[in-house]
Amino acid sequence: MPDDKVQPALLQARLANERTLLAWLRTAVALMGFGLMVARLGVFLDTLGRATHEQVRAAGQSRWTGAALLITGSIIAIIGYHRVRAYAKVIDPQRGPPGDRGLYFTAALVILLGVSLATFVVVMY
Repeated sequence: MPDDKVQPALLQARLANERTLLAWLRTAVALMGFGLMVARLGVFLDTLGRATHEQVRAAGQSRWTGAALLITGSIIAIIGYHRVRAYAKVIDPQRGPPGDRGLYFTAALVILLGVSLATFVVVMY
């Protein structure tokens, strides 16, 4: 079999590894979305407290909980990235998977998004 042909089993393993990375990133984005909603709940409670002239203690807590969820999402994306890279080396040690730069760039964007949103939540709210 020529070198430029990829065996079907190897191709299946590579594609499964890509789907695994996308599942990790999907989980990370879901956690980040939930964290952003929790942080926005704090803003809503703070606004509600000012309108009713009552102090709402949960407003400050939700900001930090939201930021923690955003950071957790970033950590999940980092873990997924490293695991998929490790399995890619096990699947085909001679050469890396073709076209993996786009996937890793997407993972980097998700990680950067989580960290920047967490910073925004902590600083702005």
